Amino acid sequence: MKSGYYAGIDIGTNGARLIIKDAFYNENRELEAVEVNKVRVPLRLGADVYSIGELSERKIRQLSLCISSFRDLMNIYDVVSYSCLATSAMREAKNGAEVIERIRKETGVQISIIDGETEAKTISKIAKDFKLDDDKYVFIDVGGGSTEVTLVSKGKAIESTSFELGTLRILAHKDKKETWGRYEDLLDSYHDKYGNLDIVGTGGNINRYWKMSKKKSNKKDLNYLSVEELNDIYNELSKYTPSQRMAKYDMKPDRADVIIPAGNIFKKASEILKSKTIYVPMIGLSDSIVDTLIENYINVL
Repeated sequence: MKSGYYAGIDIGTNGARLIIKDAFYNENRELEAVEVNKVRVPLRLGADVYSIGELSERKIRQLSLCISSFRDLMNIYDVVSYSCLATSAMREAKNGAEVIERIRKETGVQISIIDGETEAKTISKIAKDFKLDDDKYVFIDVGGGSTEVTLVSKGKAIESTSFELGTLRILAHKDKKETWGRYEDLLDSYHDKYGNLDIVGTGGNINRYWKMSKKKSNKKDLNYLSVEELNDIYNELSKYTPSQRMAKYDMKPDRADVIIPAGNIFKKASEILKSKTIYVPMIGLSDSIVDTLIENYINVL
């Protein structure tokens, strides 16, 4: 593997993220990948997709400018390689393929749309980096357009499922009762088969719940949030409007509205799984994208 900088870009429903990591072999010949830069832009592509079914010219221009900026930053770091993946919003946009081709021509950056199952599996790859025991855990990644659920045992994904239950989708009333039913049925099946299960939660919203918690203790060297405290924070936030949350808790506009539906998704899971703890590693899809890229370079070069 060539030492140097590697980048991962996640074009999500609520925001686009770039993460750059420095990959190198340490003095013990062990591979390390250290984050050197991370950028997030709240594009909210889902706002268009869930209202008009496609990306508007305004959103396309914003996306193109965003990707151009990411490209320039990657050029500054002289990245060895990058991977750019798009998820739920781009999957569902009627003009998704056209937009990707236009972005490629305008920026030179190639975007790949991944399906929900691939997204879930990509996220679950971060399990190997956790200092969890050999018990089973349920990984839940809540995004703007979809929620990915992965059953993990001994650091390896057993199965992954994607549900069209995302925060922006819920706010736009585009979530379906039958989808909620399938989500609950899957979690029920896990509980019936394996008993009570704790959760590993990823995504910006569960990160914010953890930051708002009073007990920022570590458990097994990982950030964690008790389900009891999650419920307390959720109930407190539910008292206020998004604008009031912005003022009272210093939340950004694109966090103040989605944090409630995200909390509901985690709450429902914890109730069904009888979870006591949600581990919050503070990493997500963009981390998994770049880590997978680095792994692939190890295997190929």
